[in-house]
Amino acid sequence: MRNSIKPHEKRKKKVFQYQPISLKDILREMKQKIDLMFDLAYSAIKFGSKEIADETTKIEKRIHELTFLLNLQITQTQTGGFKEAKRLEPIVVMGYSIDKVSDALADIARVVYINSDISDFTQLFWDEVPEPIVKICVKEDCKLIGMNRQDVHFRSQYGVDLIAIKRSDDWLFDKNNIIEKGDILIIKGELEPIKELKKITLDEEEISFQIDEEGKEPEFDLKNPEIFEEIQELKRDYVLITDISETMIELALASLFFNSYELAEDVIEMEALMDGLNINFEKNLLDFAHLVDSPRDLTGIMRIVFSCELIADAAAHLAENILKGFEPHVIIQKAIEETSEIVVRETLSADSYFKNKTYDELQDQRYKRGFHIIALKRKDKWIYSFKSDLIFEEGDLLIGLGPKESVDQWRRCVRPESTK
Repeated sequence: MRNSIKPHEKRKKKVFQYQPISLKDILREMKQKIDLMFDLAYSAIKFGSKEIADETTKIEKRIHELTFLLNLQITQTQTGGFKEAKRLEPIVVMGYSIDKVSDALADIARVVYINSDISDFTQLFWDEVPEPIVKICVKEDCKLIGMNRQDVHFRSQYGVDLIAIKRSDDWLFDKNNIIEKGDILIIKGELEPIKELKKITLDEEEISFQIDEEGKEPEFDLKNPEIFEEIQELKRDYVLITDISETMIELALASLFFNSYELAEDVIEMEALMDGLNINFEKNLLDFAHLVDSPRDLTGIMRIVFSCELIADAAAHLAENILKGFEPHVIIQKAIEETSEIVVRETLSADSYFKNKTYDELQDQRYKRGFHIIALKRKDKWIYSFKSDLIFEEGDLLIGLGPKESVDQWRRCVRPESTK
């Protein structure tokens, strides 16, 4: 006999509970959430973690809720006619763009469900990524043991970001988690700061990405010259595509905050570059497909690159508002001011401490101050990926991203006269 389900026993849909929240707080939370989503999405595919992918999806849902609240607040409070509605348009566009970016990042993270071996591919590129995501083990007698992760100030103190903690079979994402012996820290940062943090945690092992105890054979035979050569070509474009798409969002939001036509134009210029990179990558990936046993295994990497293109499009949509003459609403400026990191655009002067120093030399915390140089423009050429021997020159335009508490110190290093 079939079991009958009574109407009141049917699964109830989760109802969104409306809670009043100011426009400023909505935008601030959206900015903070989208920054975290970037790190989580790429961590998910780097480590092949469905748990991190699920956390990324939770944040996507929260951003959808915030987008709804944003539109609701504007609808309820807008009584100033056409003129006031026009002033609020950048807020609507910012909310819409962040919502679209969250969709793309969630799609990137969900690749681990489509292509379970995606980590084999993405881990091949870690050494070329400006700020790679790696694991660091907390060993006995590490001075961080017993500390609240939020109080450590990883970015300003050590120049890296702590994305998540793996403890036994559990993934911990809360900022109030206490660091314990044996924890695996998922860290994002440049190579030299990562090496310094490994010393602090007393982790003497080589940099690796193996989370589980048992390793497995690599998916790609890099000893095959043909495969190795194709991988190098794919690596170059993949790193640029993922890095530039994230940079574009940071710059687009900064253009709204600073009301900067120059930054907005930089974003549009980057979009044109992204279009060419995407086409070139797709061609190379199709050429590479005949070298692998199952070309379907490359579906995930194609989806990641497609999602990066959507992120770039959303960034360009944001920047176009500035180019159209829309001025940023004071609410946007207040919201971004209250986030933990800030984008700075500064030109290297004749008296700069950066002048004639290599990129490797600038990893010194005296100059770095927790900041990451996300882009450099020299004359008419943009540089996004930096070799260790790159020498910084007077007139270089630097786009830096870092903690607010050290922005004046970093600026003083780049252009001493700017803070006099």
